Order: sequence, then C-alpha cells, then structure tokens
Amino acid sequence: MKTISLTCSAMMLCTSAIAGMDLSIEKDVVEISVTASVTDNSYLYIGGDSDSWVALGVGYYAYIDRNWKLASYYEYGLKDDWLLEELAGIDGVKTNTHFVELSATRFWDGYSAKVGVTSEFVRNGFTWITVDDANKYSTYFAVAKYFQHTYLTSRFEYHYAKDKSDMVDFNQGQAGEWEISLGTMRPIWRVYPYAKVSAFSPNGTYYGMNSTEYSWGVGGRLSF
Repeated sequence: MKTISLTCSAMMLCTSAIAGMDLSIEKDVVEISVTASVTDNSYLYIGGDSDSWVALGVGYYAYIDRNWKLASYYEYGLKDDWLLEELAGIDGVKTNTHFVELSATRFWDGYSAKVGVTSEFVRNGFTWITVDDANKYSTYFAVAKYFQHTYLTSRFEYHYAKDKSDMVDFNQGQAGEWEISLGTMRPIWRVYPYAKVSAFSPNGTYYGMNSTEYSWGVGGRLSF
C-alpha cells in the first residue's frame, strides 16, 4: 500500500480519527493496521500488508471551528524491492518511503469536502545502483455525502513522479485517479464496513504503467 489505510482515510473524511483495527482487501493484497489515539488531536498508525510492506505513521488534526478541520500525517514505510528480486534474484533489499500529507476538510449539513497534497520520497537500499528511486507528489479533492447511516465519497487525485534512479525515465510520469467508496457511519457488530472502486489512468507512462488500471477494495474497521 502506498499510503494510510483506505478505511482510515474514509473514516477521517467523515469524522475525527478513532482508535481501531483496520482490515482491507484490494485485489490480491490484504492489509491490516492499528490506529490509536496518542492525545486528543494526534494518533499513531502501524500497518502492514501481504505484499511485504510495513509502515509506522503519526498524524495530527485540529478543528479551527465546527466547519473546518486541518490535518497533517507522516509515515515511514519499508517494502521488499520487487524489481531486484524478480530480475536479478537479489532478495532482502528494502525500499524505504517517507510519506507526508497535508489536508483541509470543510463540513456542512449532510456533506463535506476535503482537499490535500502529498509528497512521497522512495529510495531503495542499494548504493551502487538505484532502481526504485523517485520523488512522487499528488494533489486530491474529495466530496462526501452523508445519509442516515451511510456515506458516499468521490475522490479525484492527480499524481506526478520524478525519476531519480539509474533506470532512465522508469519511475516518473503523470496520472489521474478516480475513486468512489461507500461505507457505514454506524457499526455492524462493532465493525464499520466499506467498499470502493477506482480507476488509475496514466498520462502516457507513470511508474511503468501505460494503460488504465481498475481496482476494487473491501474492508472494515473494528472500533476499540
């Protein structure tokens, strides 16, 4: 996973962050994570998935008034370098990421809108050759509609990546991503389930992708 848990992201668009355990499934990848409050306005995130990724994150949010929430999030992650393992048979090389997100959410009766920017710095662990080495940036806009017990969100994100590796023009490009998700604001046996579909469309080539990729995800949060 490239960022904070999908379930956690959806919940934070609707409400304040709450302590809980998240489980999400996207295609053939399973992610599990725990989010815990540190103070009234900060939280700690620990997660990992079945694709050899683990991460530790910390977030902070503050309400300016009842209508506006500002939030920041930092995450450090480690992942197996799949390309070196697949092409060169070299196992154990880790790719590390530093991920930063800043966002603002506007609430009003029955709706909310969220805008944010992200920066992700990806580096692998080799010194004599760099394969996965890039600076990735994005900006997104999301809108949520709240019903009596459920919410519906729509999100668009623009991605830009700049290659800094020895693989010329391998890890760069531009892309657009659309996502629609549906979830509950009331628990079902203490679980907040959700489902989402998304389309990731490169503008030319983005990080080795040159065609639109569609995906789905389901998951839920067990509240503490």
